[in-house]
Amino acid sequence: MTTERIGFIGLGNMGQPMATNLAAAGFPLVCYDIAGTQGRAPSGAVIAGSVTKIAQSAKTVIISVNTGKAVDDVTREIAAAANRTVTTVVDTSTIGTKTARLAAARLAAVGVDYLDSPVAGASGGTGIGPTAAKAAALTFIVAGKKEAVERVRPVLEKLGRKLFHVGEEPGQAQAVKLINNFLICTAIAATSEAINYGLKQNLAMTMILDVLNVSSGQNVATSYIFPKEVATGTFHIGAAVEIMTKDAGLYFDEVHDANLPNGIGTVVNRIWQNMGKAHPGVDFSHIFEFIRDAGEGYDR
Repeated sequence: MTTERIGFIGLGNMGQPMATNLAAAGFPLVCYDIAGTQGRAPSGAVIAGSVTKIAQSAKTVIISVNTGKAVDDVTREIAAAANRTVTTVVDTSTIGTKTARLAAARLAAVGVDYLDSPVAGASGGTGIGPTAAKAAALTFIVAGKKEAVERVRPVLEKLGRKLFHVGEEPGQAQAVKLINNFLICTAIAATSEAINYGLKQNLAMTMILDVLNVSSGQNVATSYIFPKEVATGTFHIGAAVEIMTKDAGLYFDEVHDANLPNGIGTVVNRIWQNMGKAHPGVDFSHIFEFIRDAGEGYDR
């Protein structure tokens, strides 16, 4: 298969399986990860020593990092690179609208198209987070120029099952992703409280879930997270609680700054921030245990 080389920056829990799927689809890759690229990059990928080298080696560059600061750092280095070959940057990170807009403006100033393109897990039992990434079952939420989206569509379609072009303005895709992740945060916390109540009524967790999943209370927590991770005692979504504290906090801050109703957002954000403080680094599915045990800072 002869095709254009893709640059990939960030080979963590999400980036590594995405890069692996691109390599399996026949795309030549040049990869860089600040934590160490060798051993994380797919077999056959070219190892780059810096973001600058990536910007000088591929027309399309995909970013998968976990903080807004990392996106700032990466896009600044791309913009400053001499002899750039990159023309399109696809940022799959969840960073909020402000950071995405700043990154887009920074790259536009040097003639590089920035696609705000966070990813979400797909519905239908294919999983969320790294599980969906490994299965190439991601949903791509994309904002940016239509022509740039169409240029990279063949690449992104190897990584996911759905691609939604939600608007031309960078930041719009971040808004949709924050809505999605706020609802996940809410569903997991609410389901944890509800299941704990049911257990106190001497009901089996599996029975409660069986009823909910054919009824109107069904959600991602009842259909996937609890049956797969909580009821089995596995507790391994593959994403740390810090991912959820970041996303709940981003949603809360943006709604607050817009002076919009934020009552539920306030409560949900407080729950996740308190869990993150009490149990740093744990898989976020442990929220059930935090709520069950009414951990420090949890409202009864």
